[in-house]
Amino acid sequence: MINESMSIMRDGEQDYLPIPLPGAEGVFVKVLKADEAMDRVVVKIKFDPGSRMPRHYHYCRAIAYTISGNWAYDEGAFTAGETAWEDEGTDHTPWSDEGAELFIVFDGKDGRYLDNILDDGTIVKLDMPFLKAFEGLSLAEAAQVDAQSLVEIIPPAA
Repeated sequence: MINESMSIMRDGEQDYLPIPLPGAEGVFVKVLKADEAMDRVVVKIKFDPGSRMPRHYHYCRAIAYTISGNWAYDEGAFTAGETAWEDEGTDHTPWSDEGAELFIVFDGKDGRYLDNILDDGTIVKLDMPFLKAFEGLSLAEAAQVDAQSLVEIIPPAA
């Protein structure tokens, strides 16, 4: 029985969306649930072979289960069936040489999740409003979202 406190996320029917962030080419996301009341976001991430994310700093806890493939970051490498537990304050650059699919739960405290640090020192903050805006969207719907308006961008220090 399904009630208000339970939902079924049929992500097989949901598109993987390119992450609209410089330095994240070849990395895709499905935002399955962005629960503002619990300050929790559940996503699936897909790395194409040879792709990487920008270096990022966690304002949240992230639990990343590897569904398939291999991926790594500064602290180590992961294969299918392995889980990374990332506490608040973690700072790293994830990548995948062969490609990977991950299931990730972000647990926040105040709607803040990740500061992505671009090569030129620019910081792009990915917080609840950004993630909530992409929850359950198709590729066509996501193309209509003004992602720039949903992130705070801090230019590099002069």
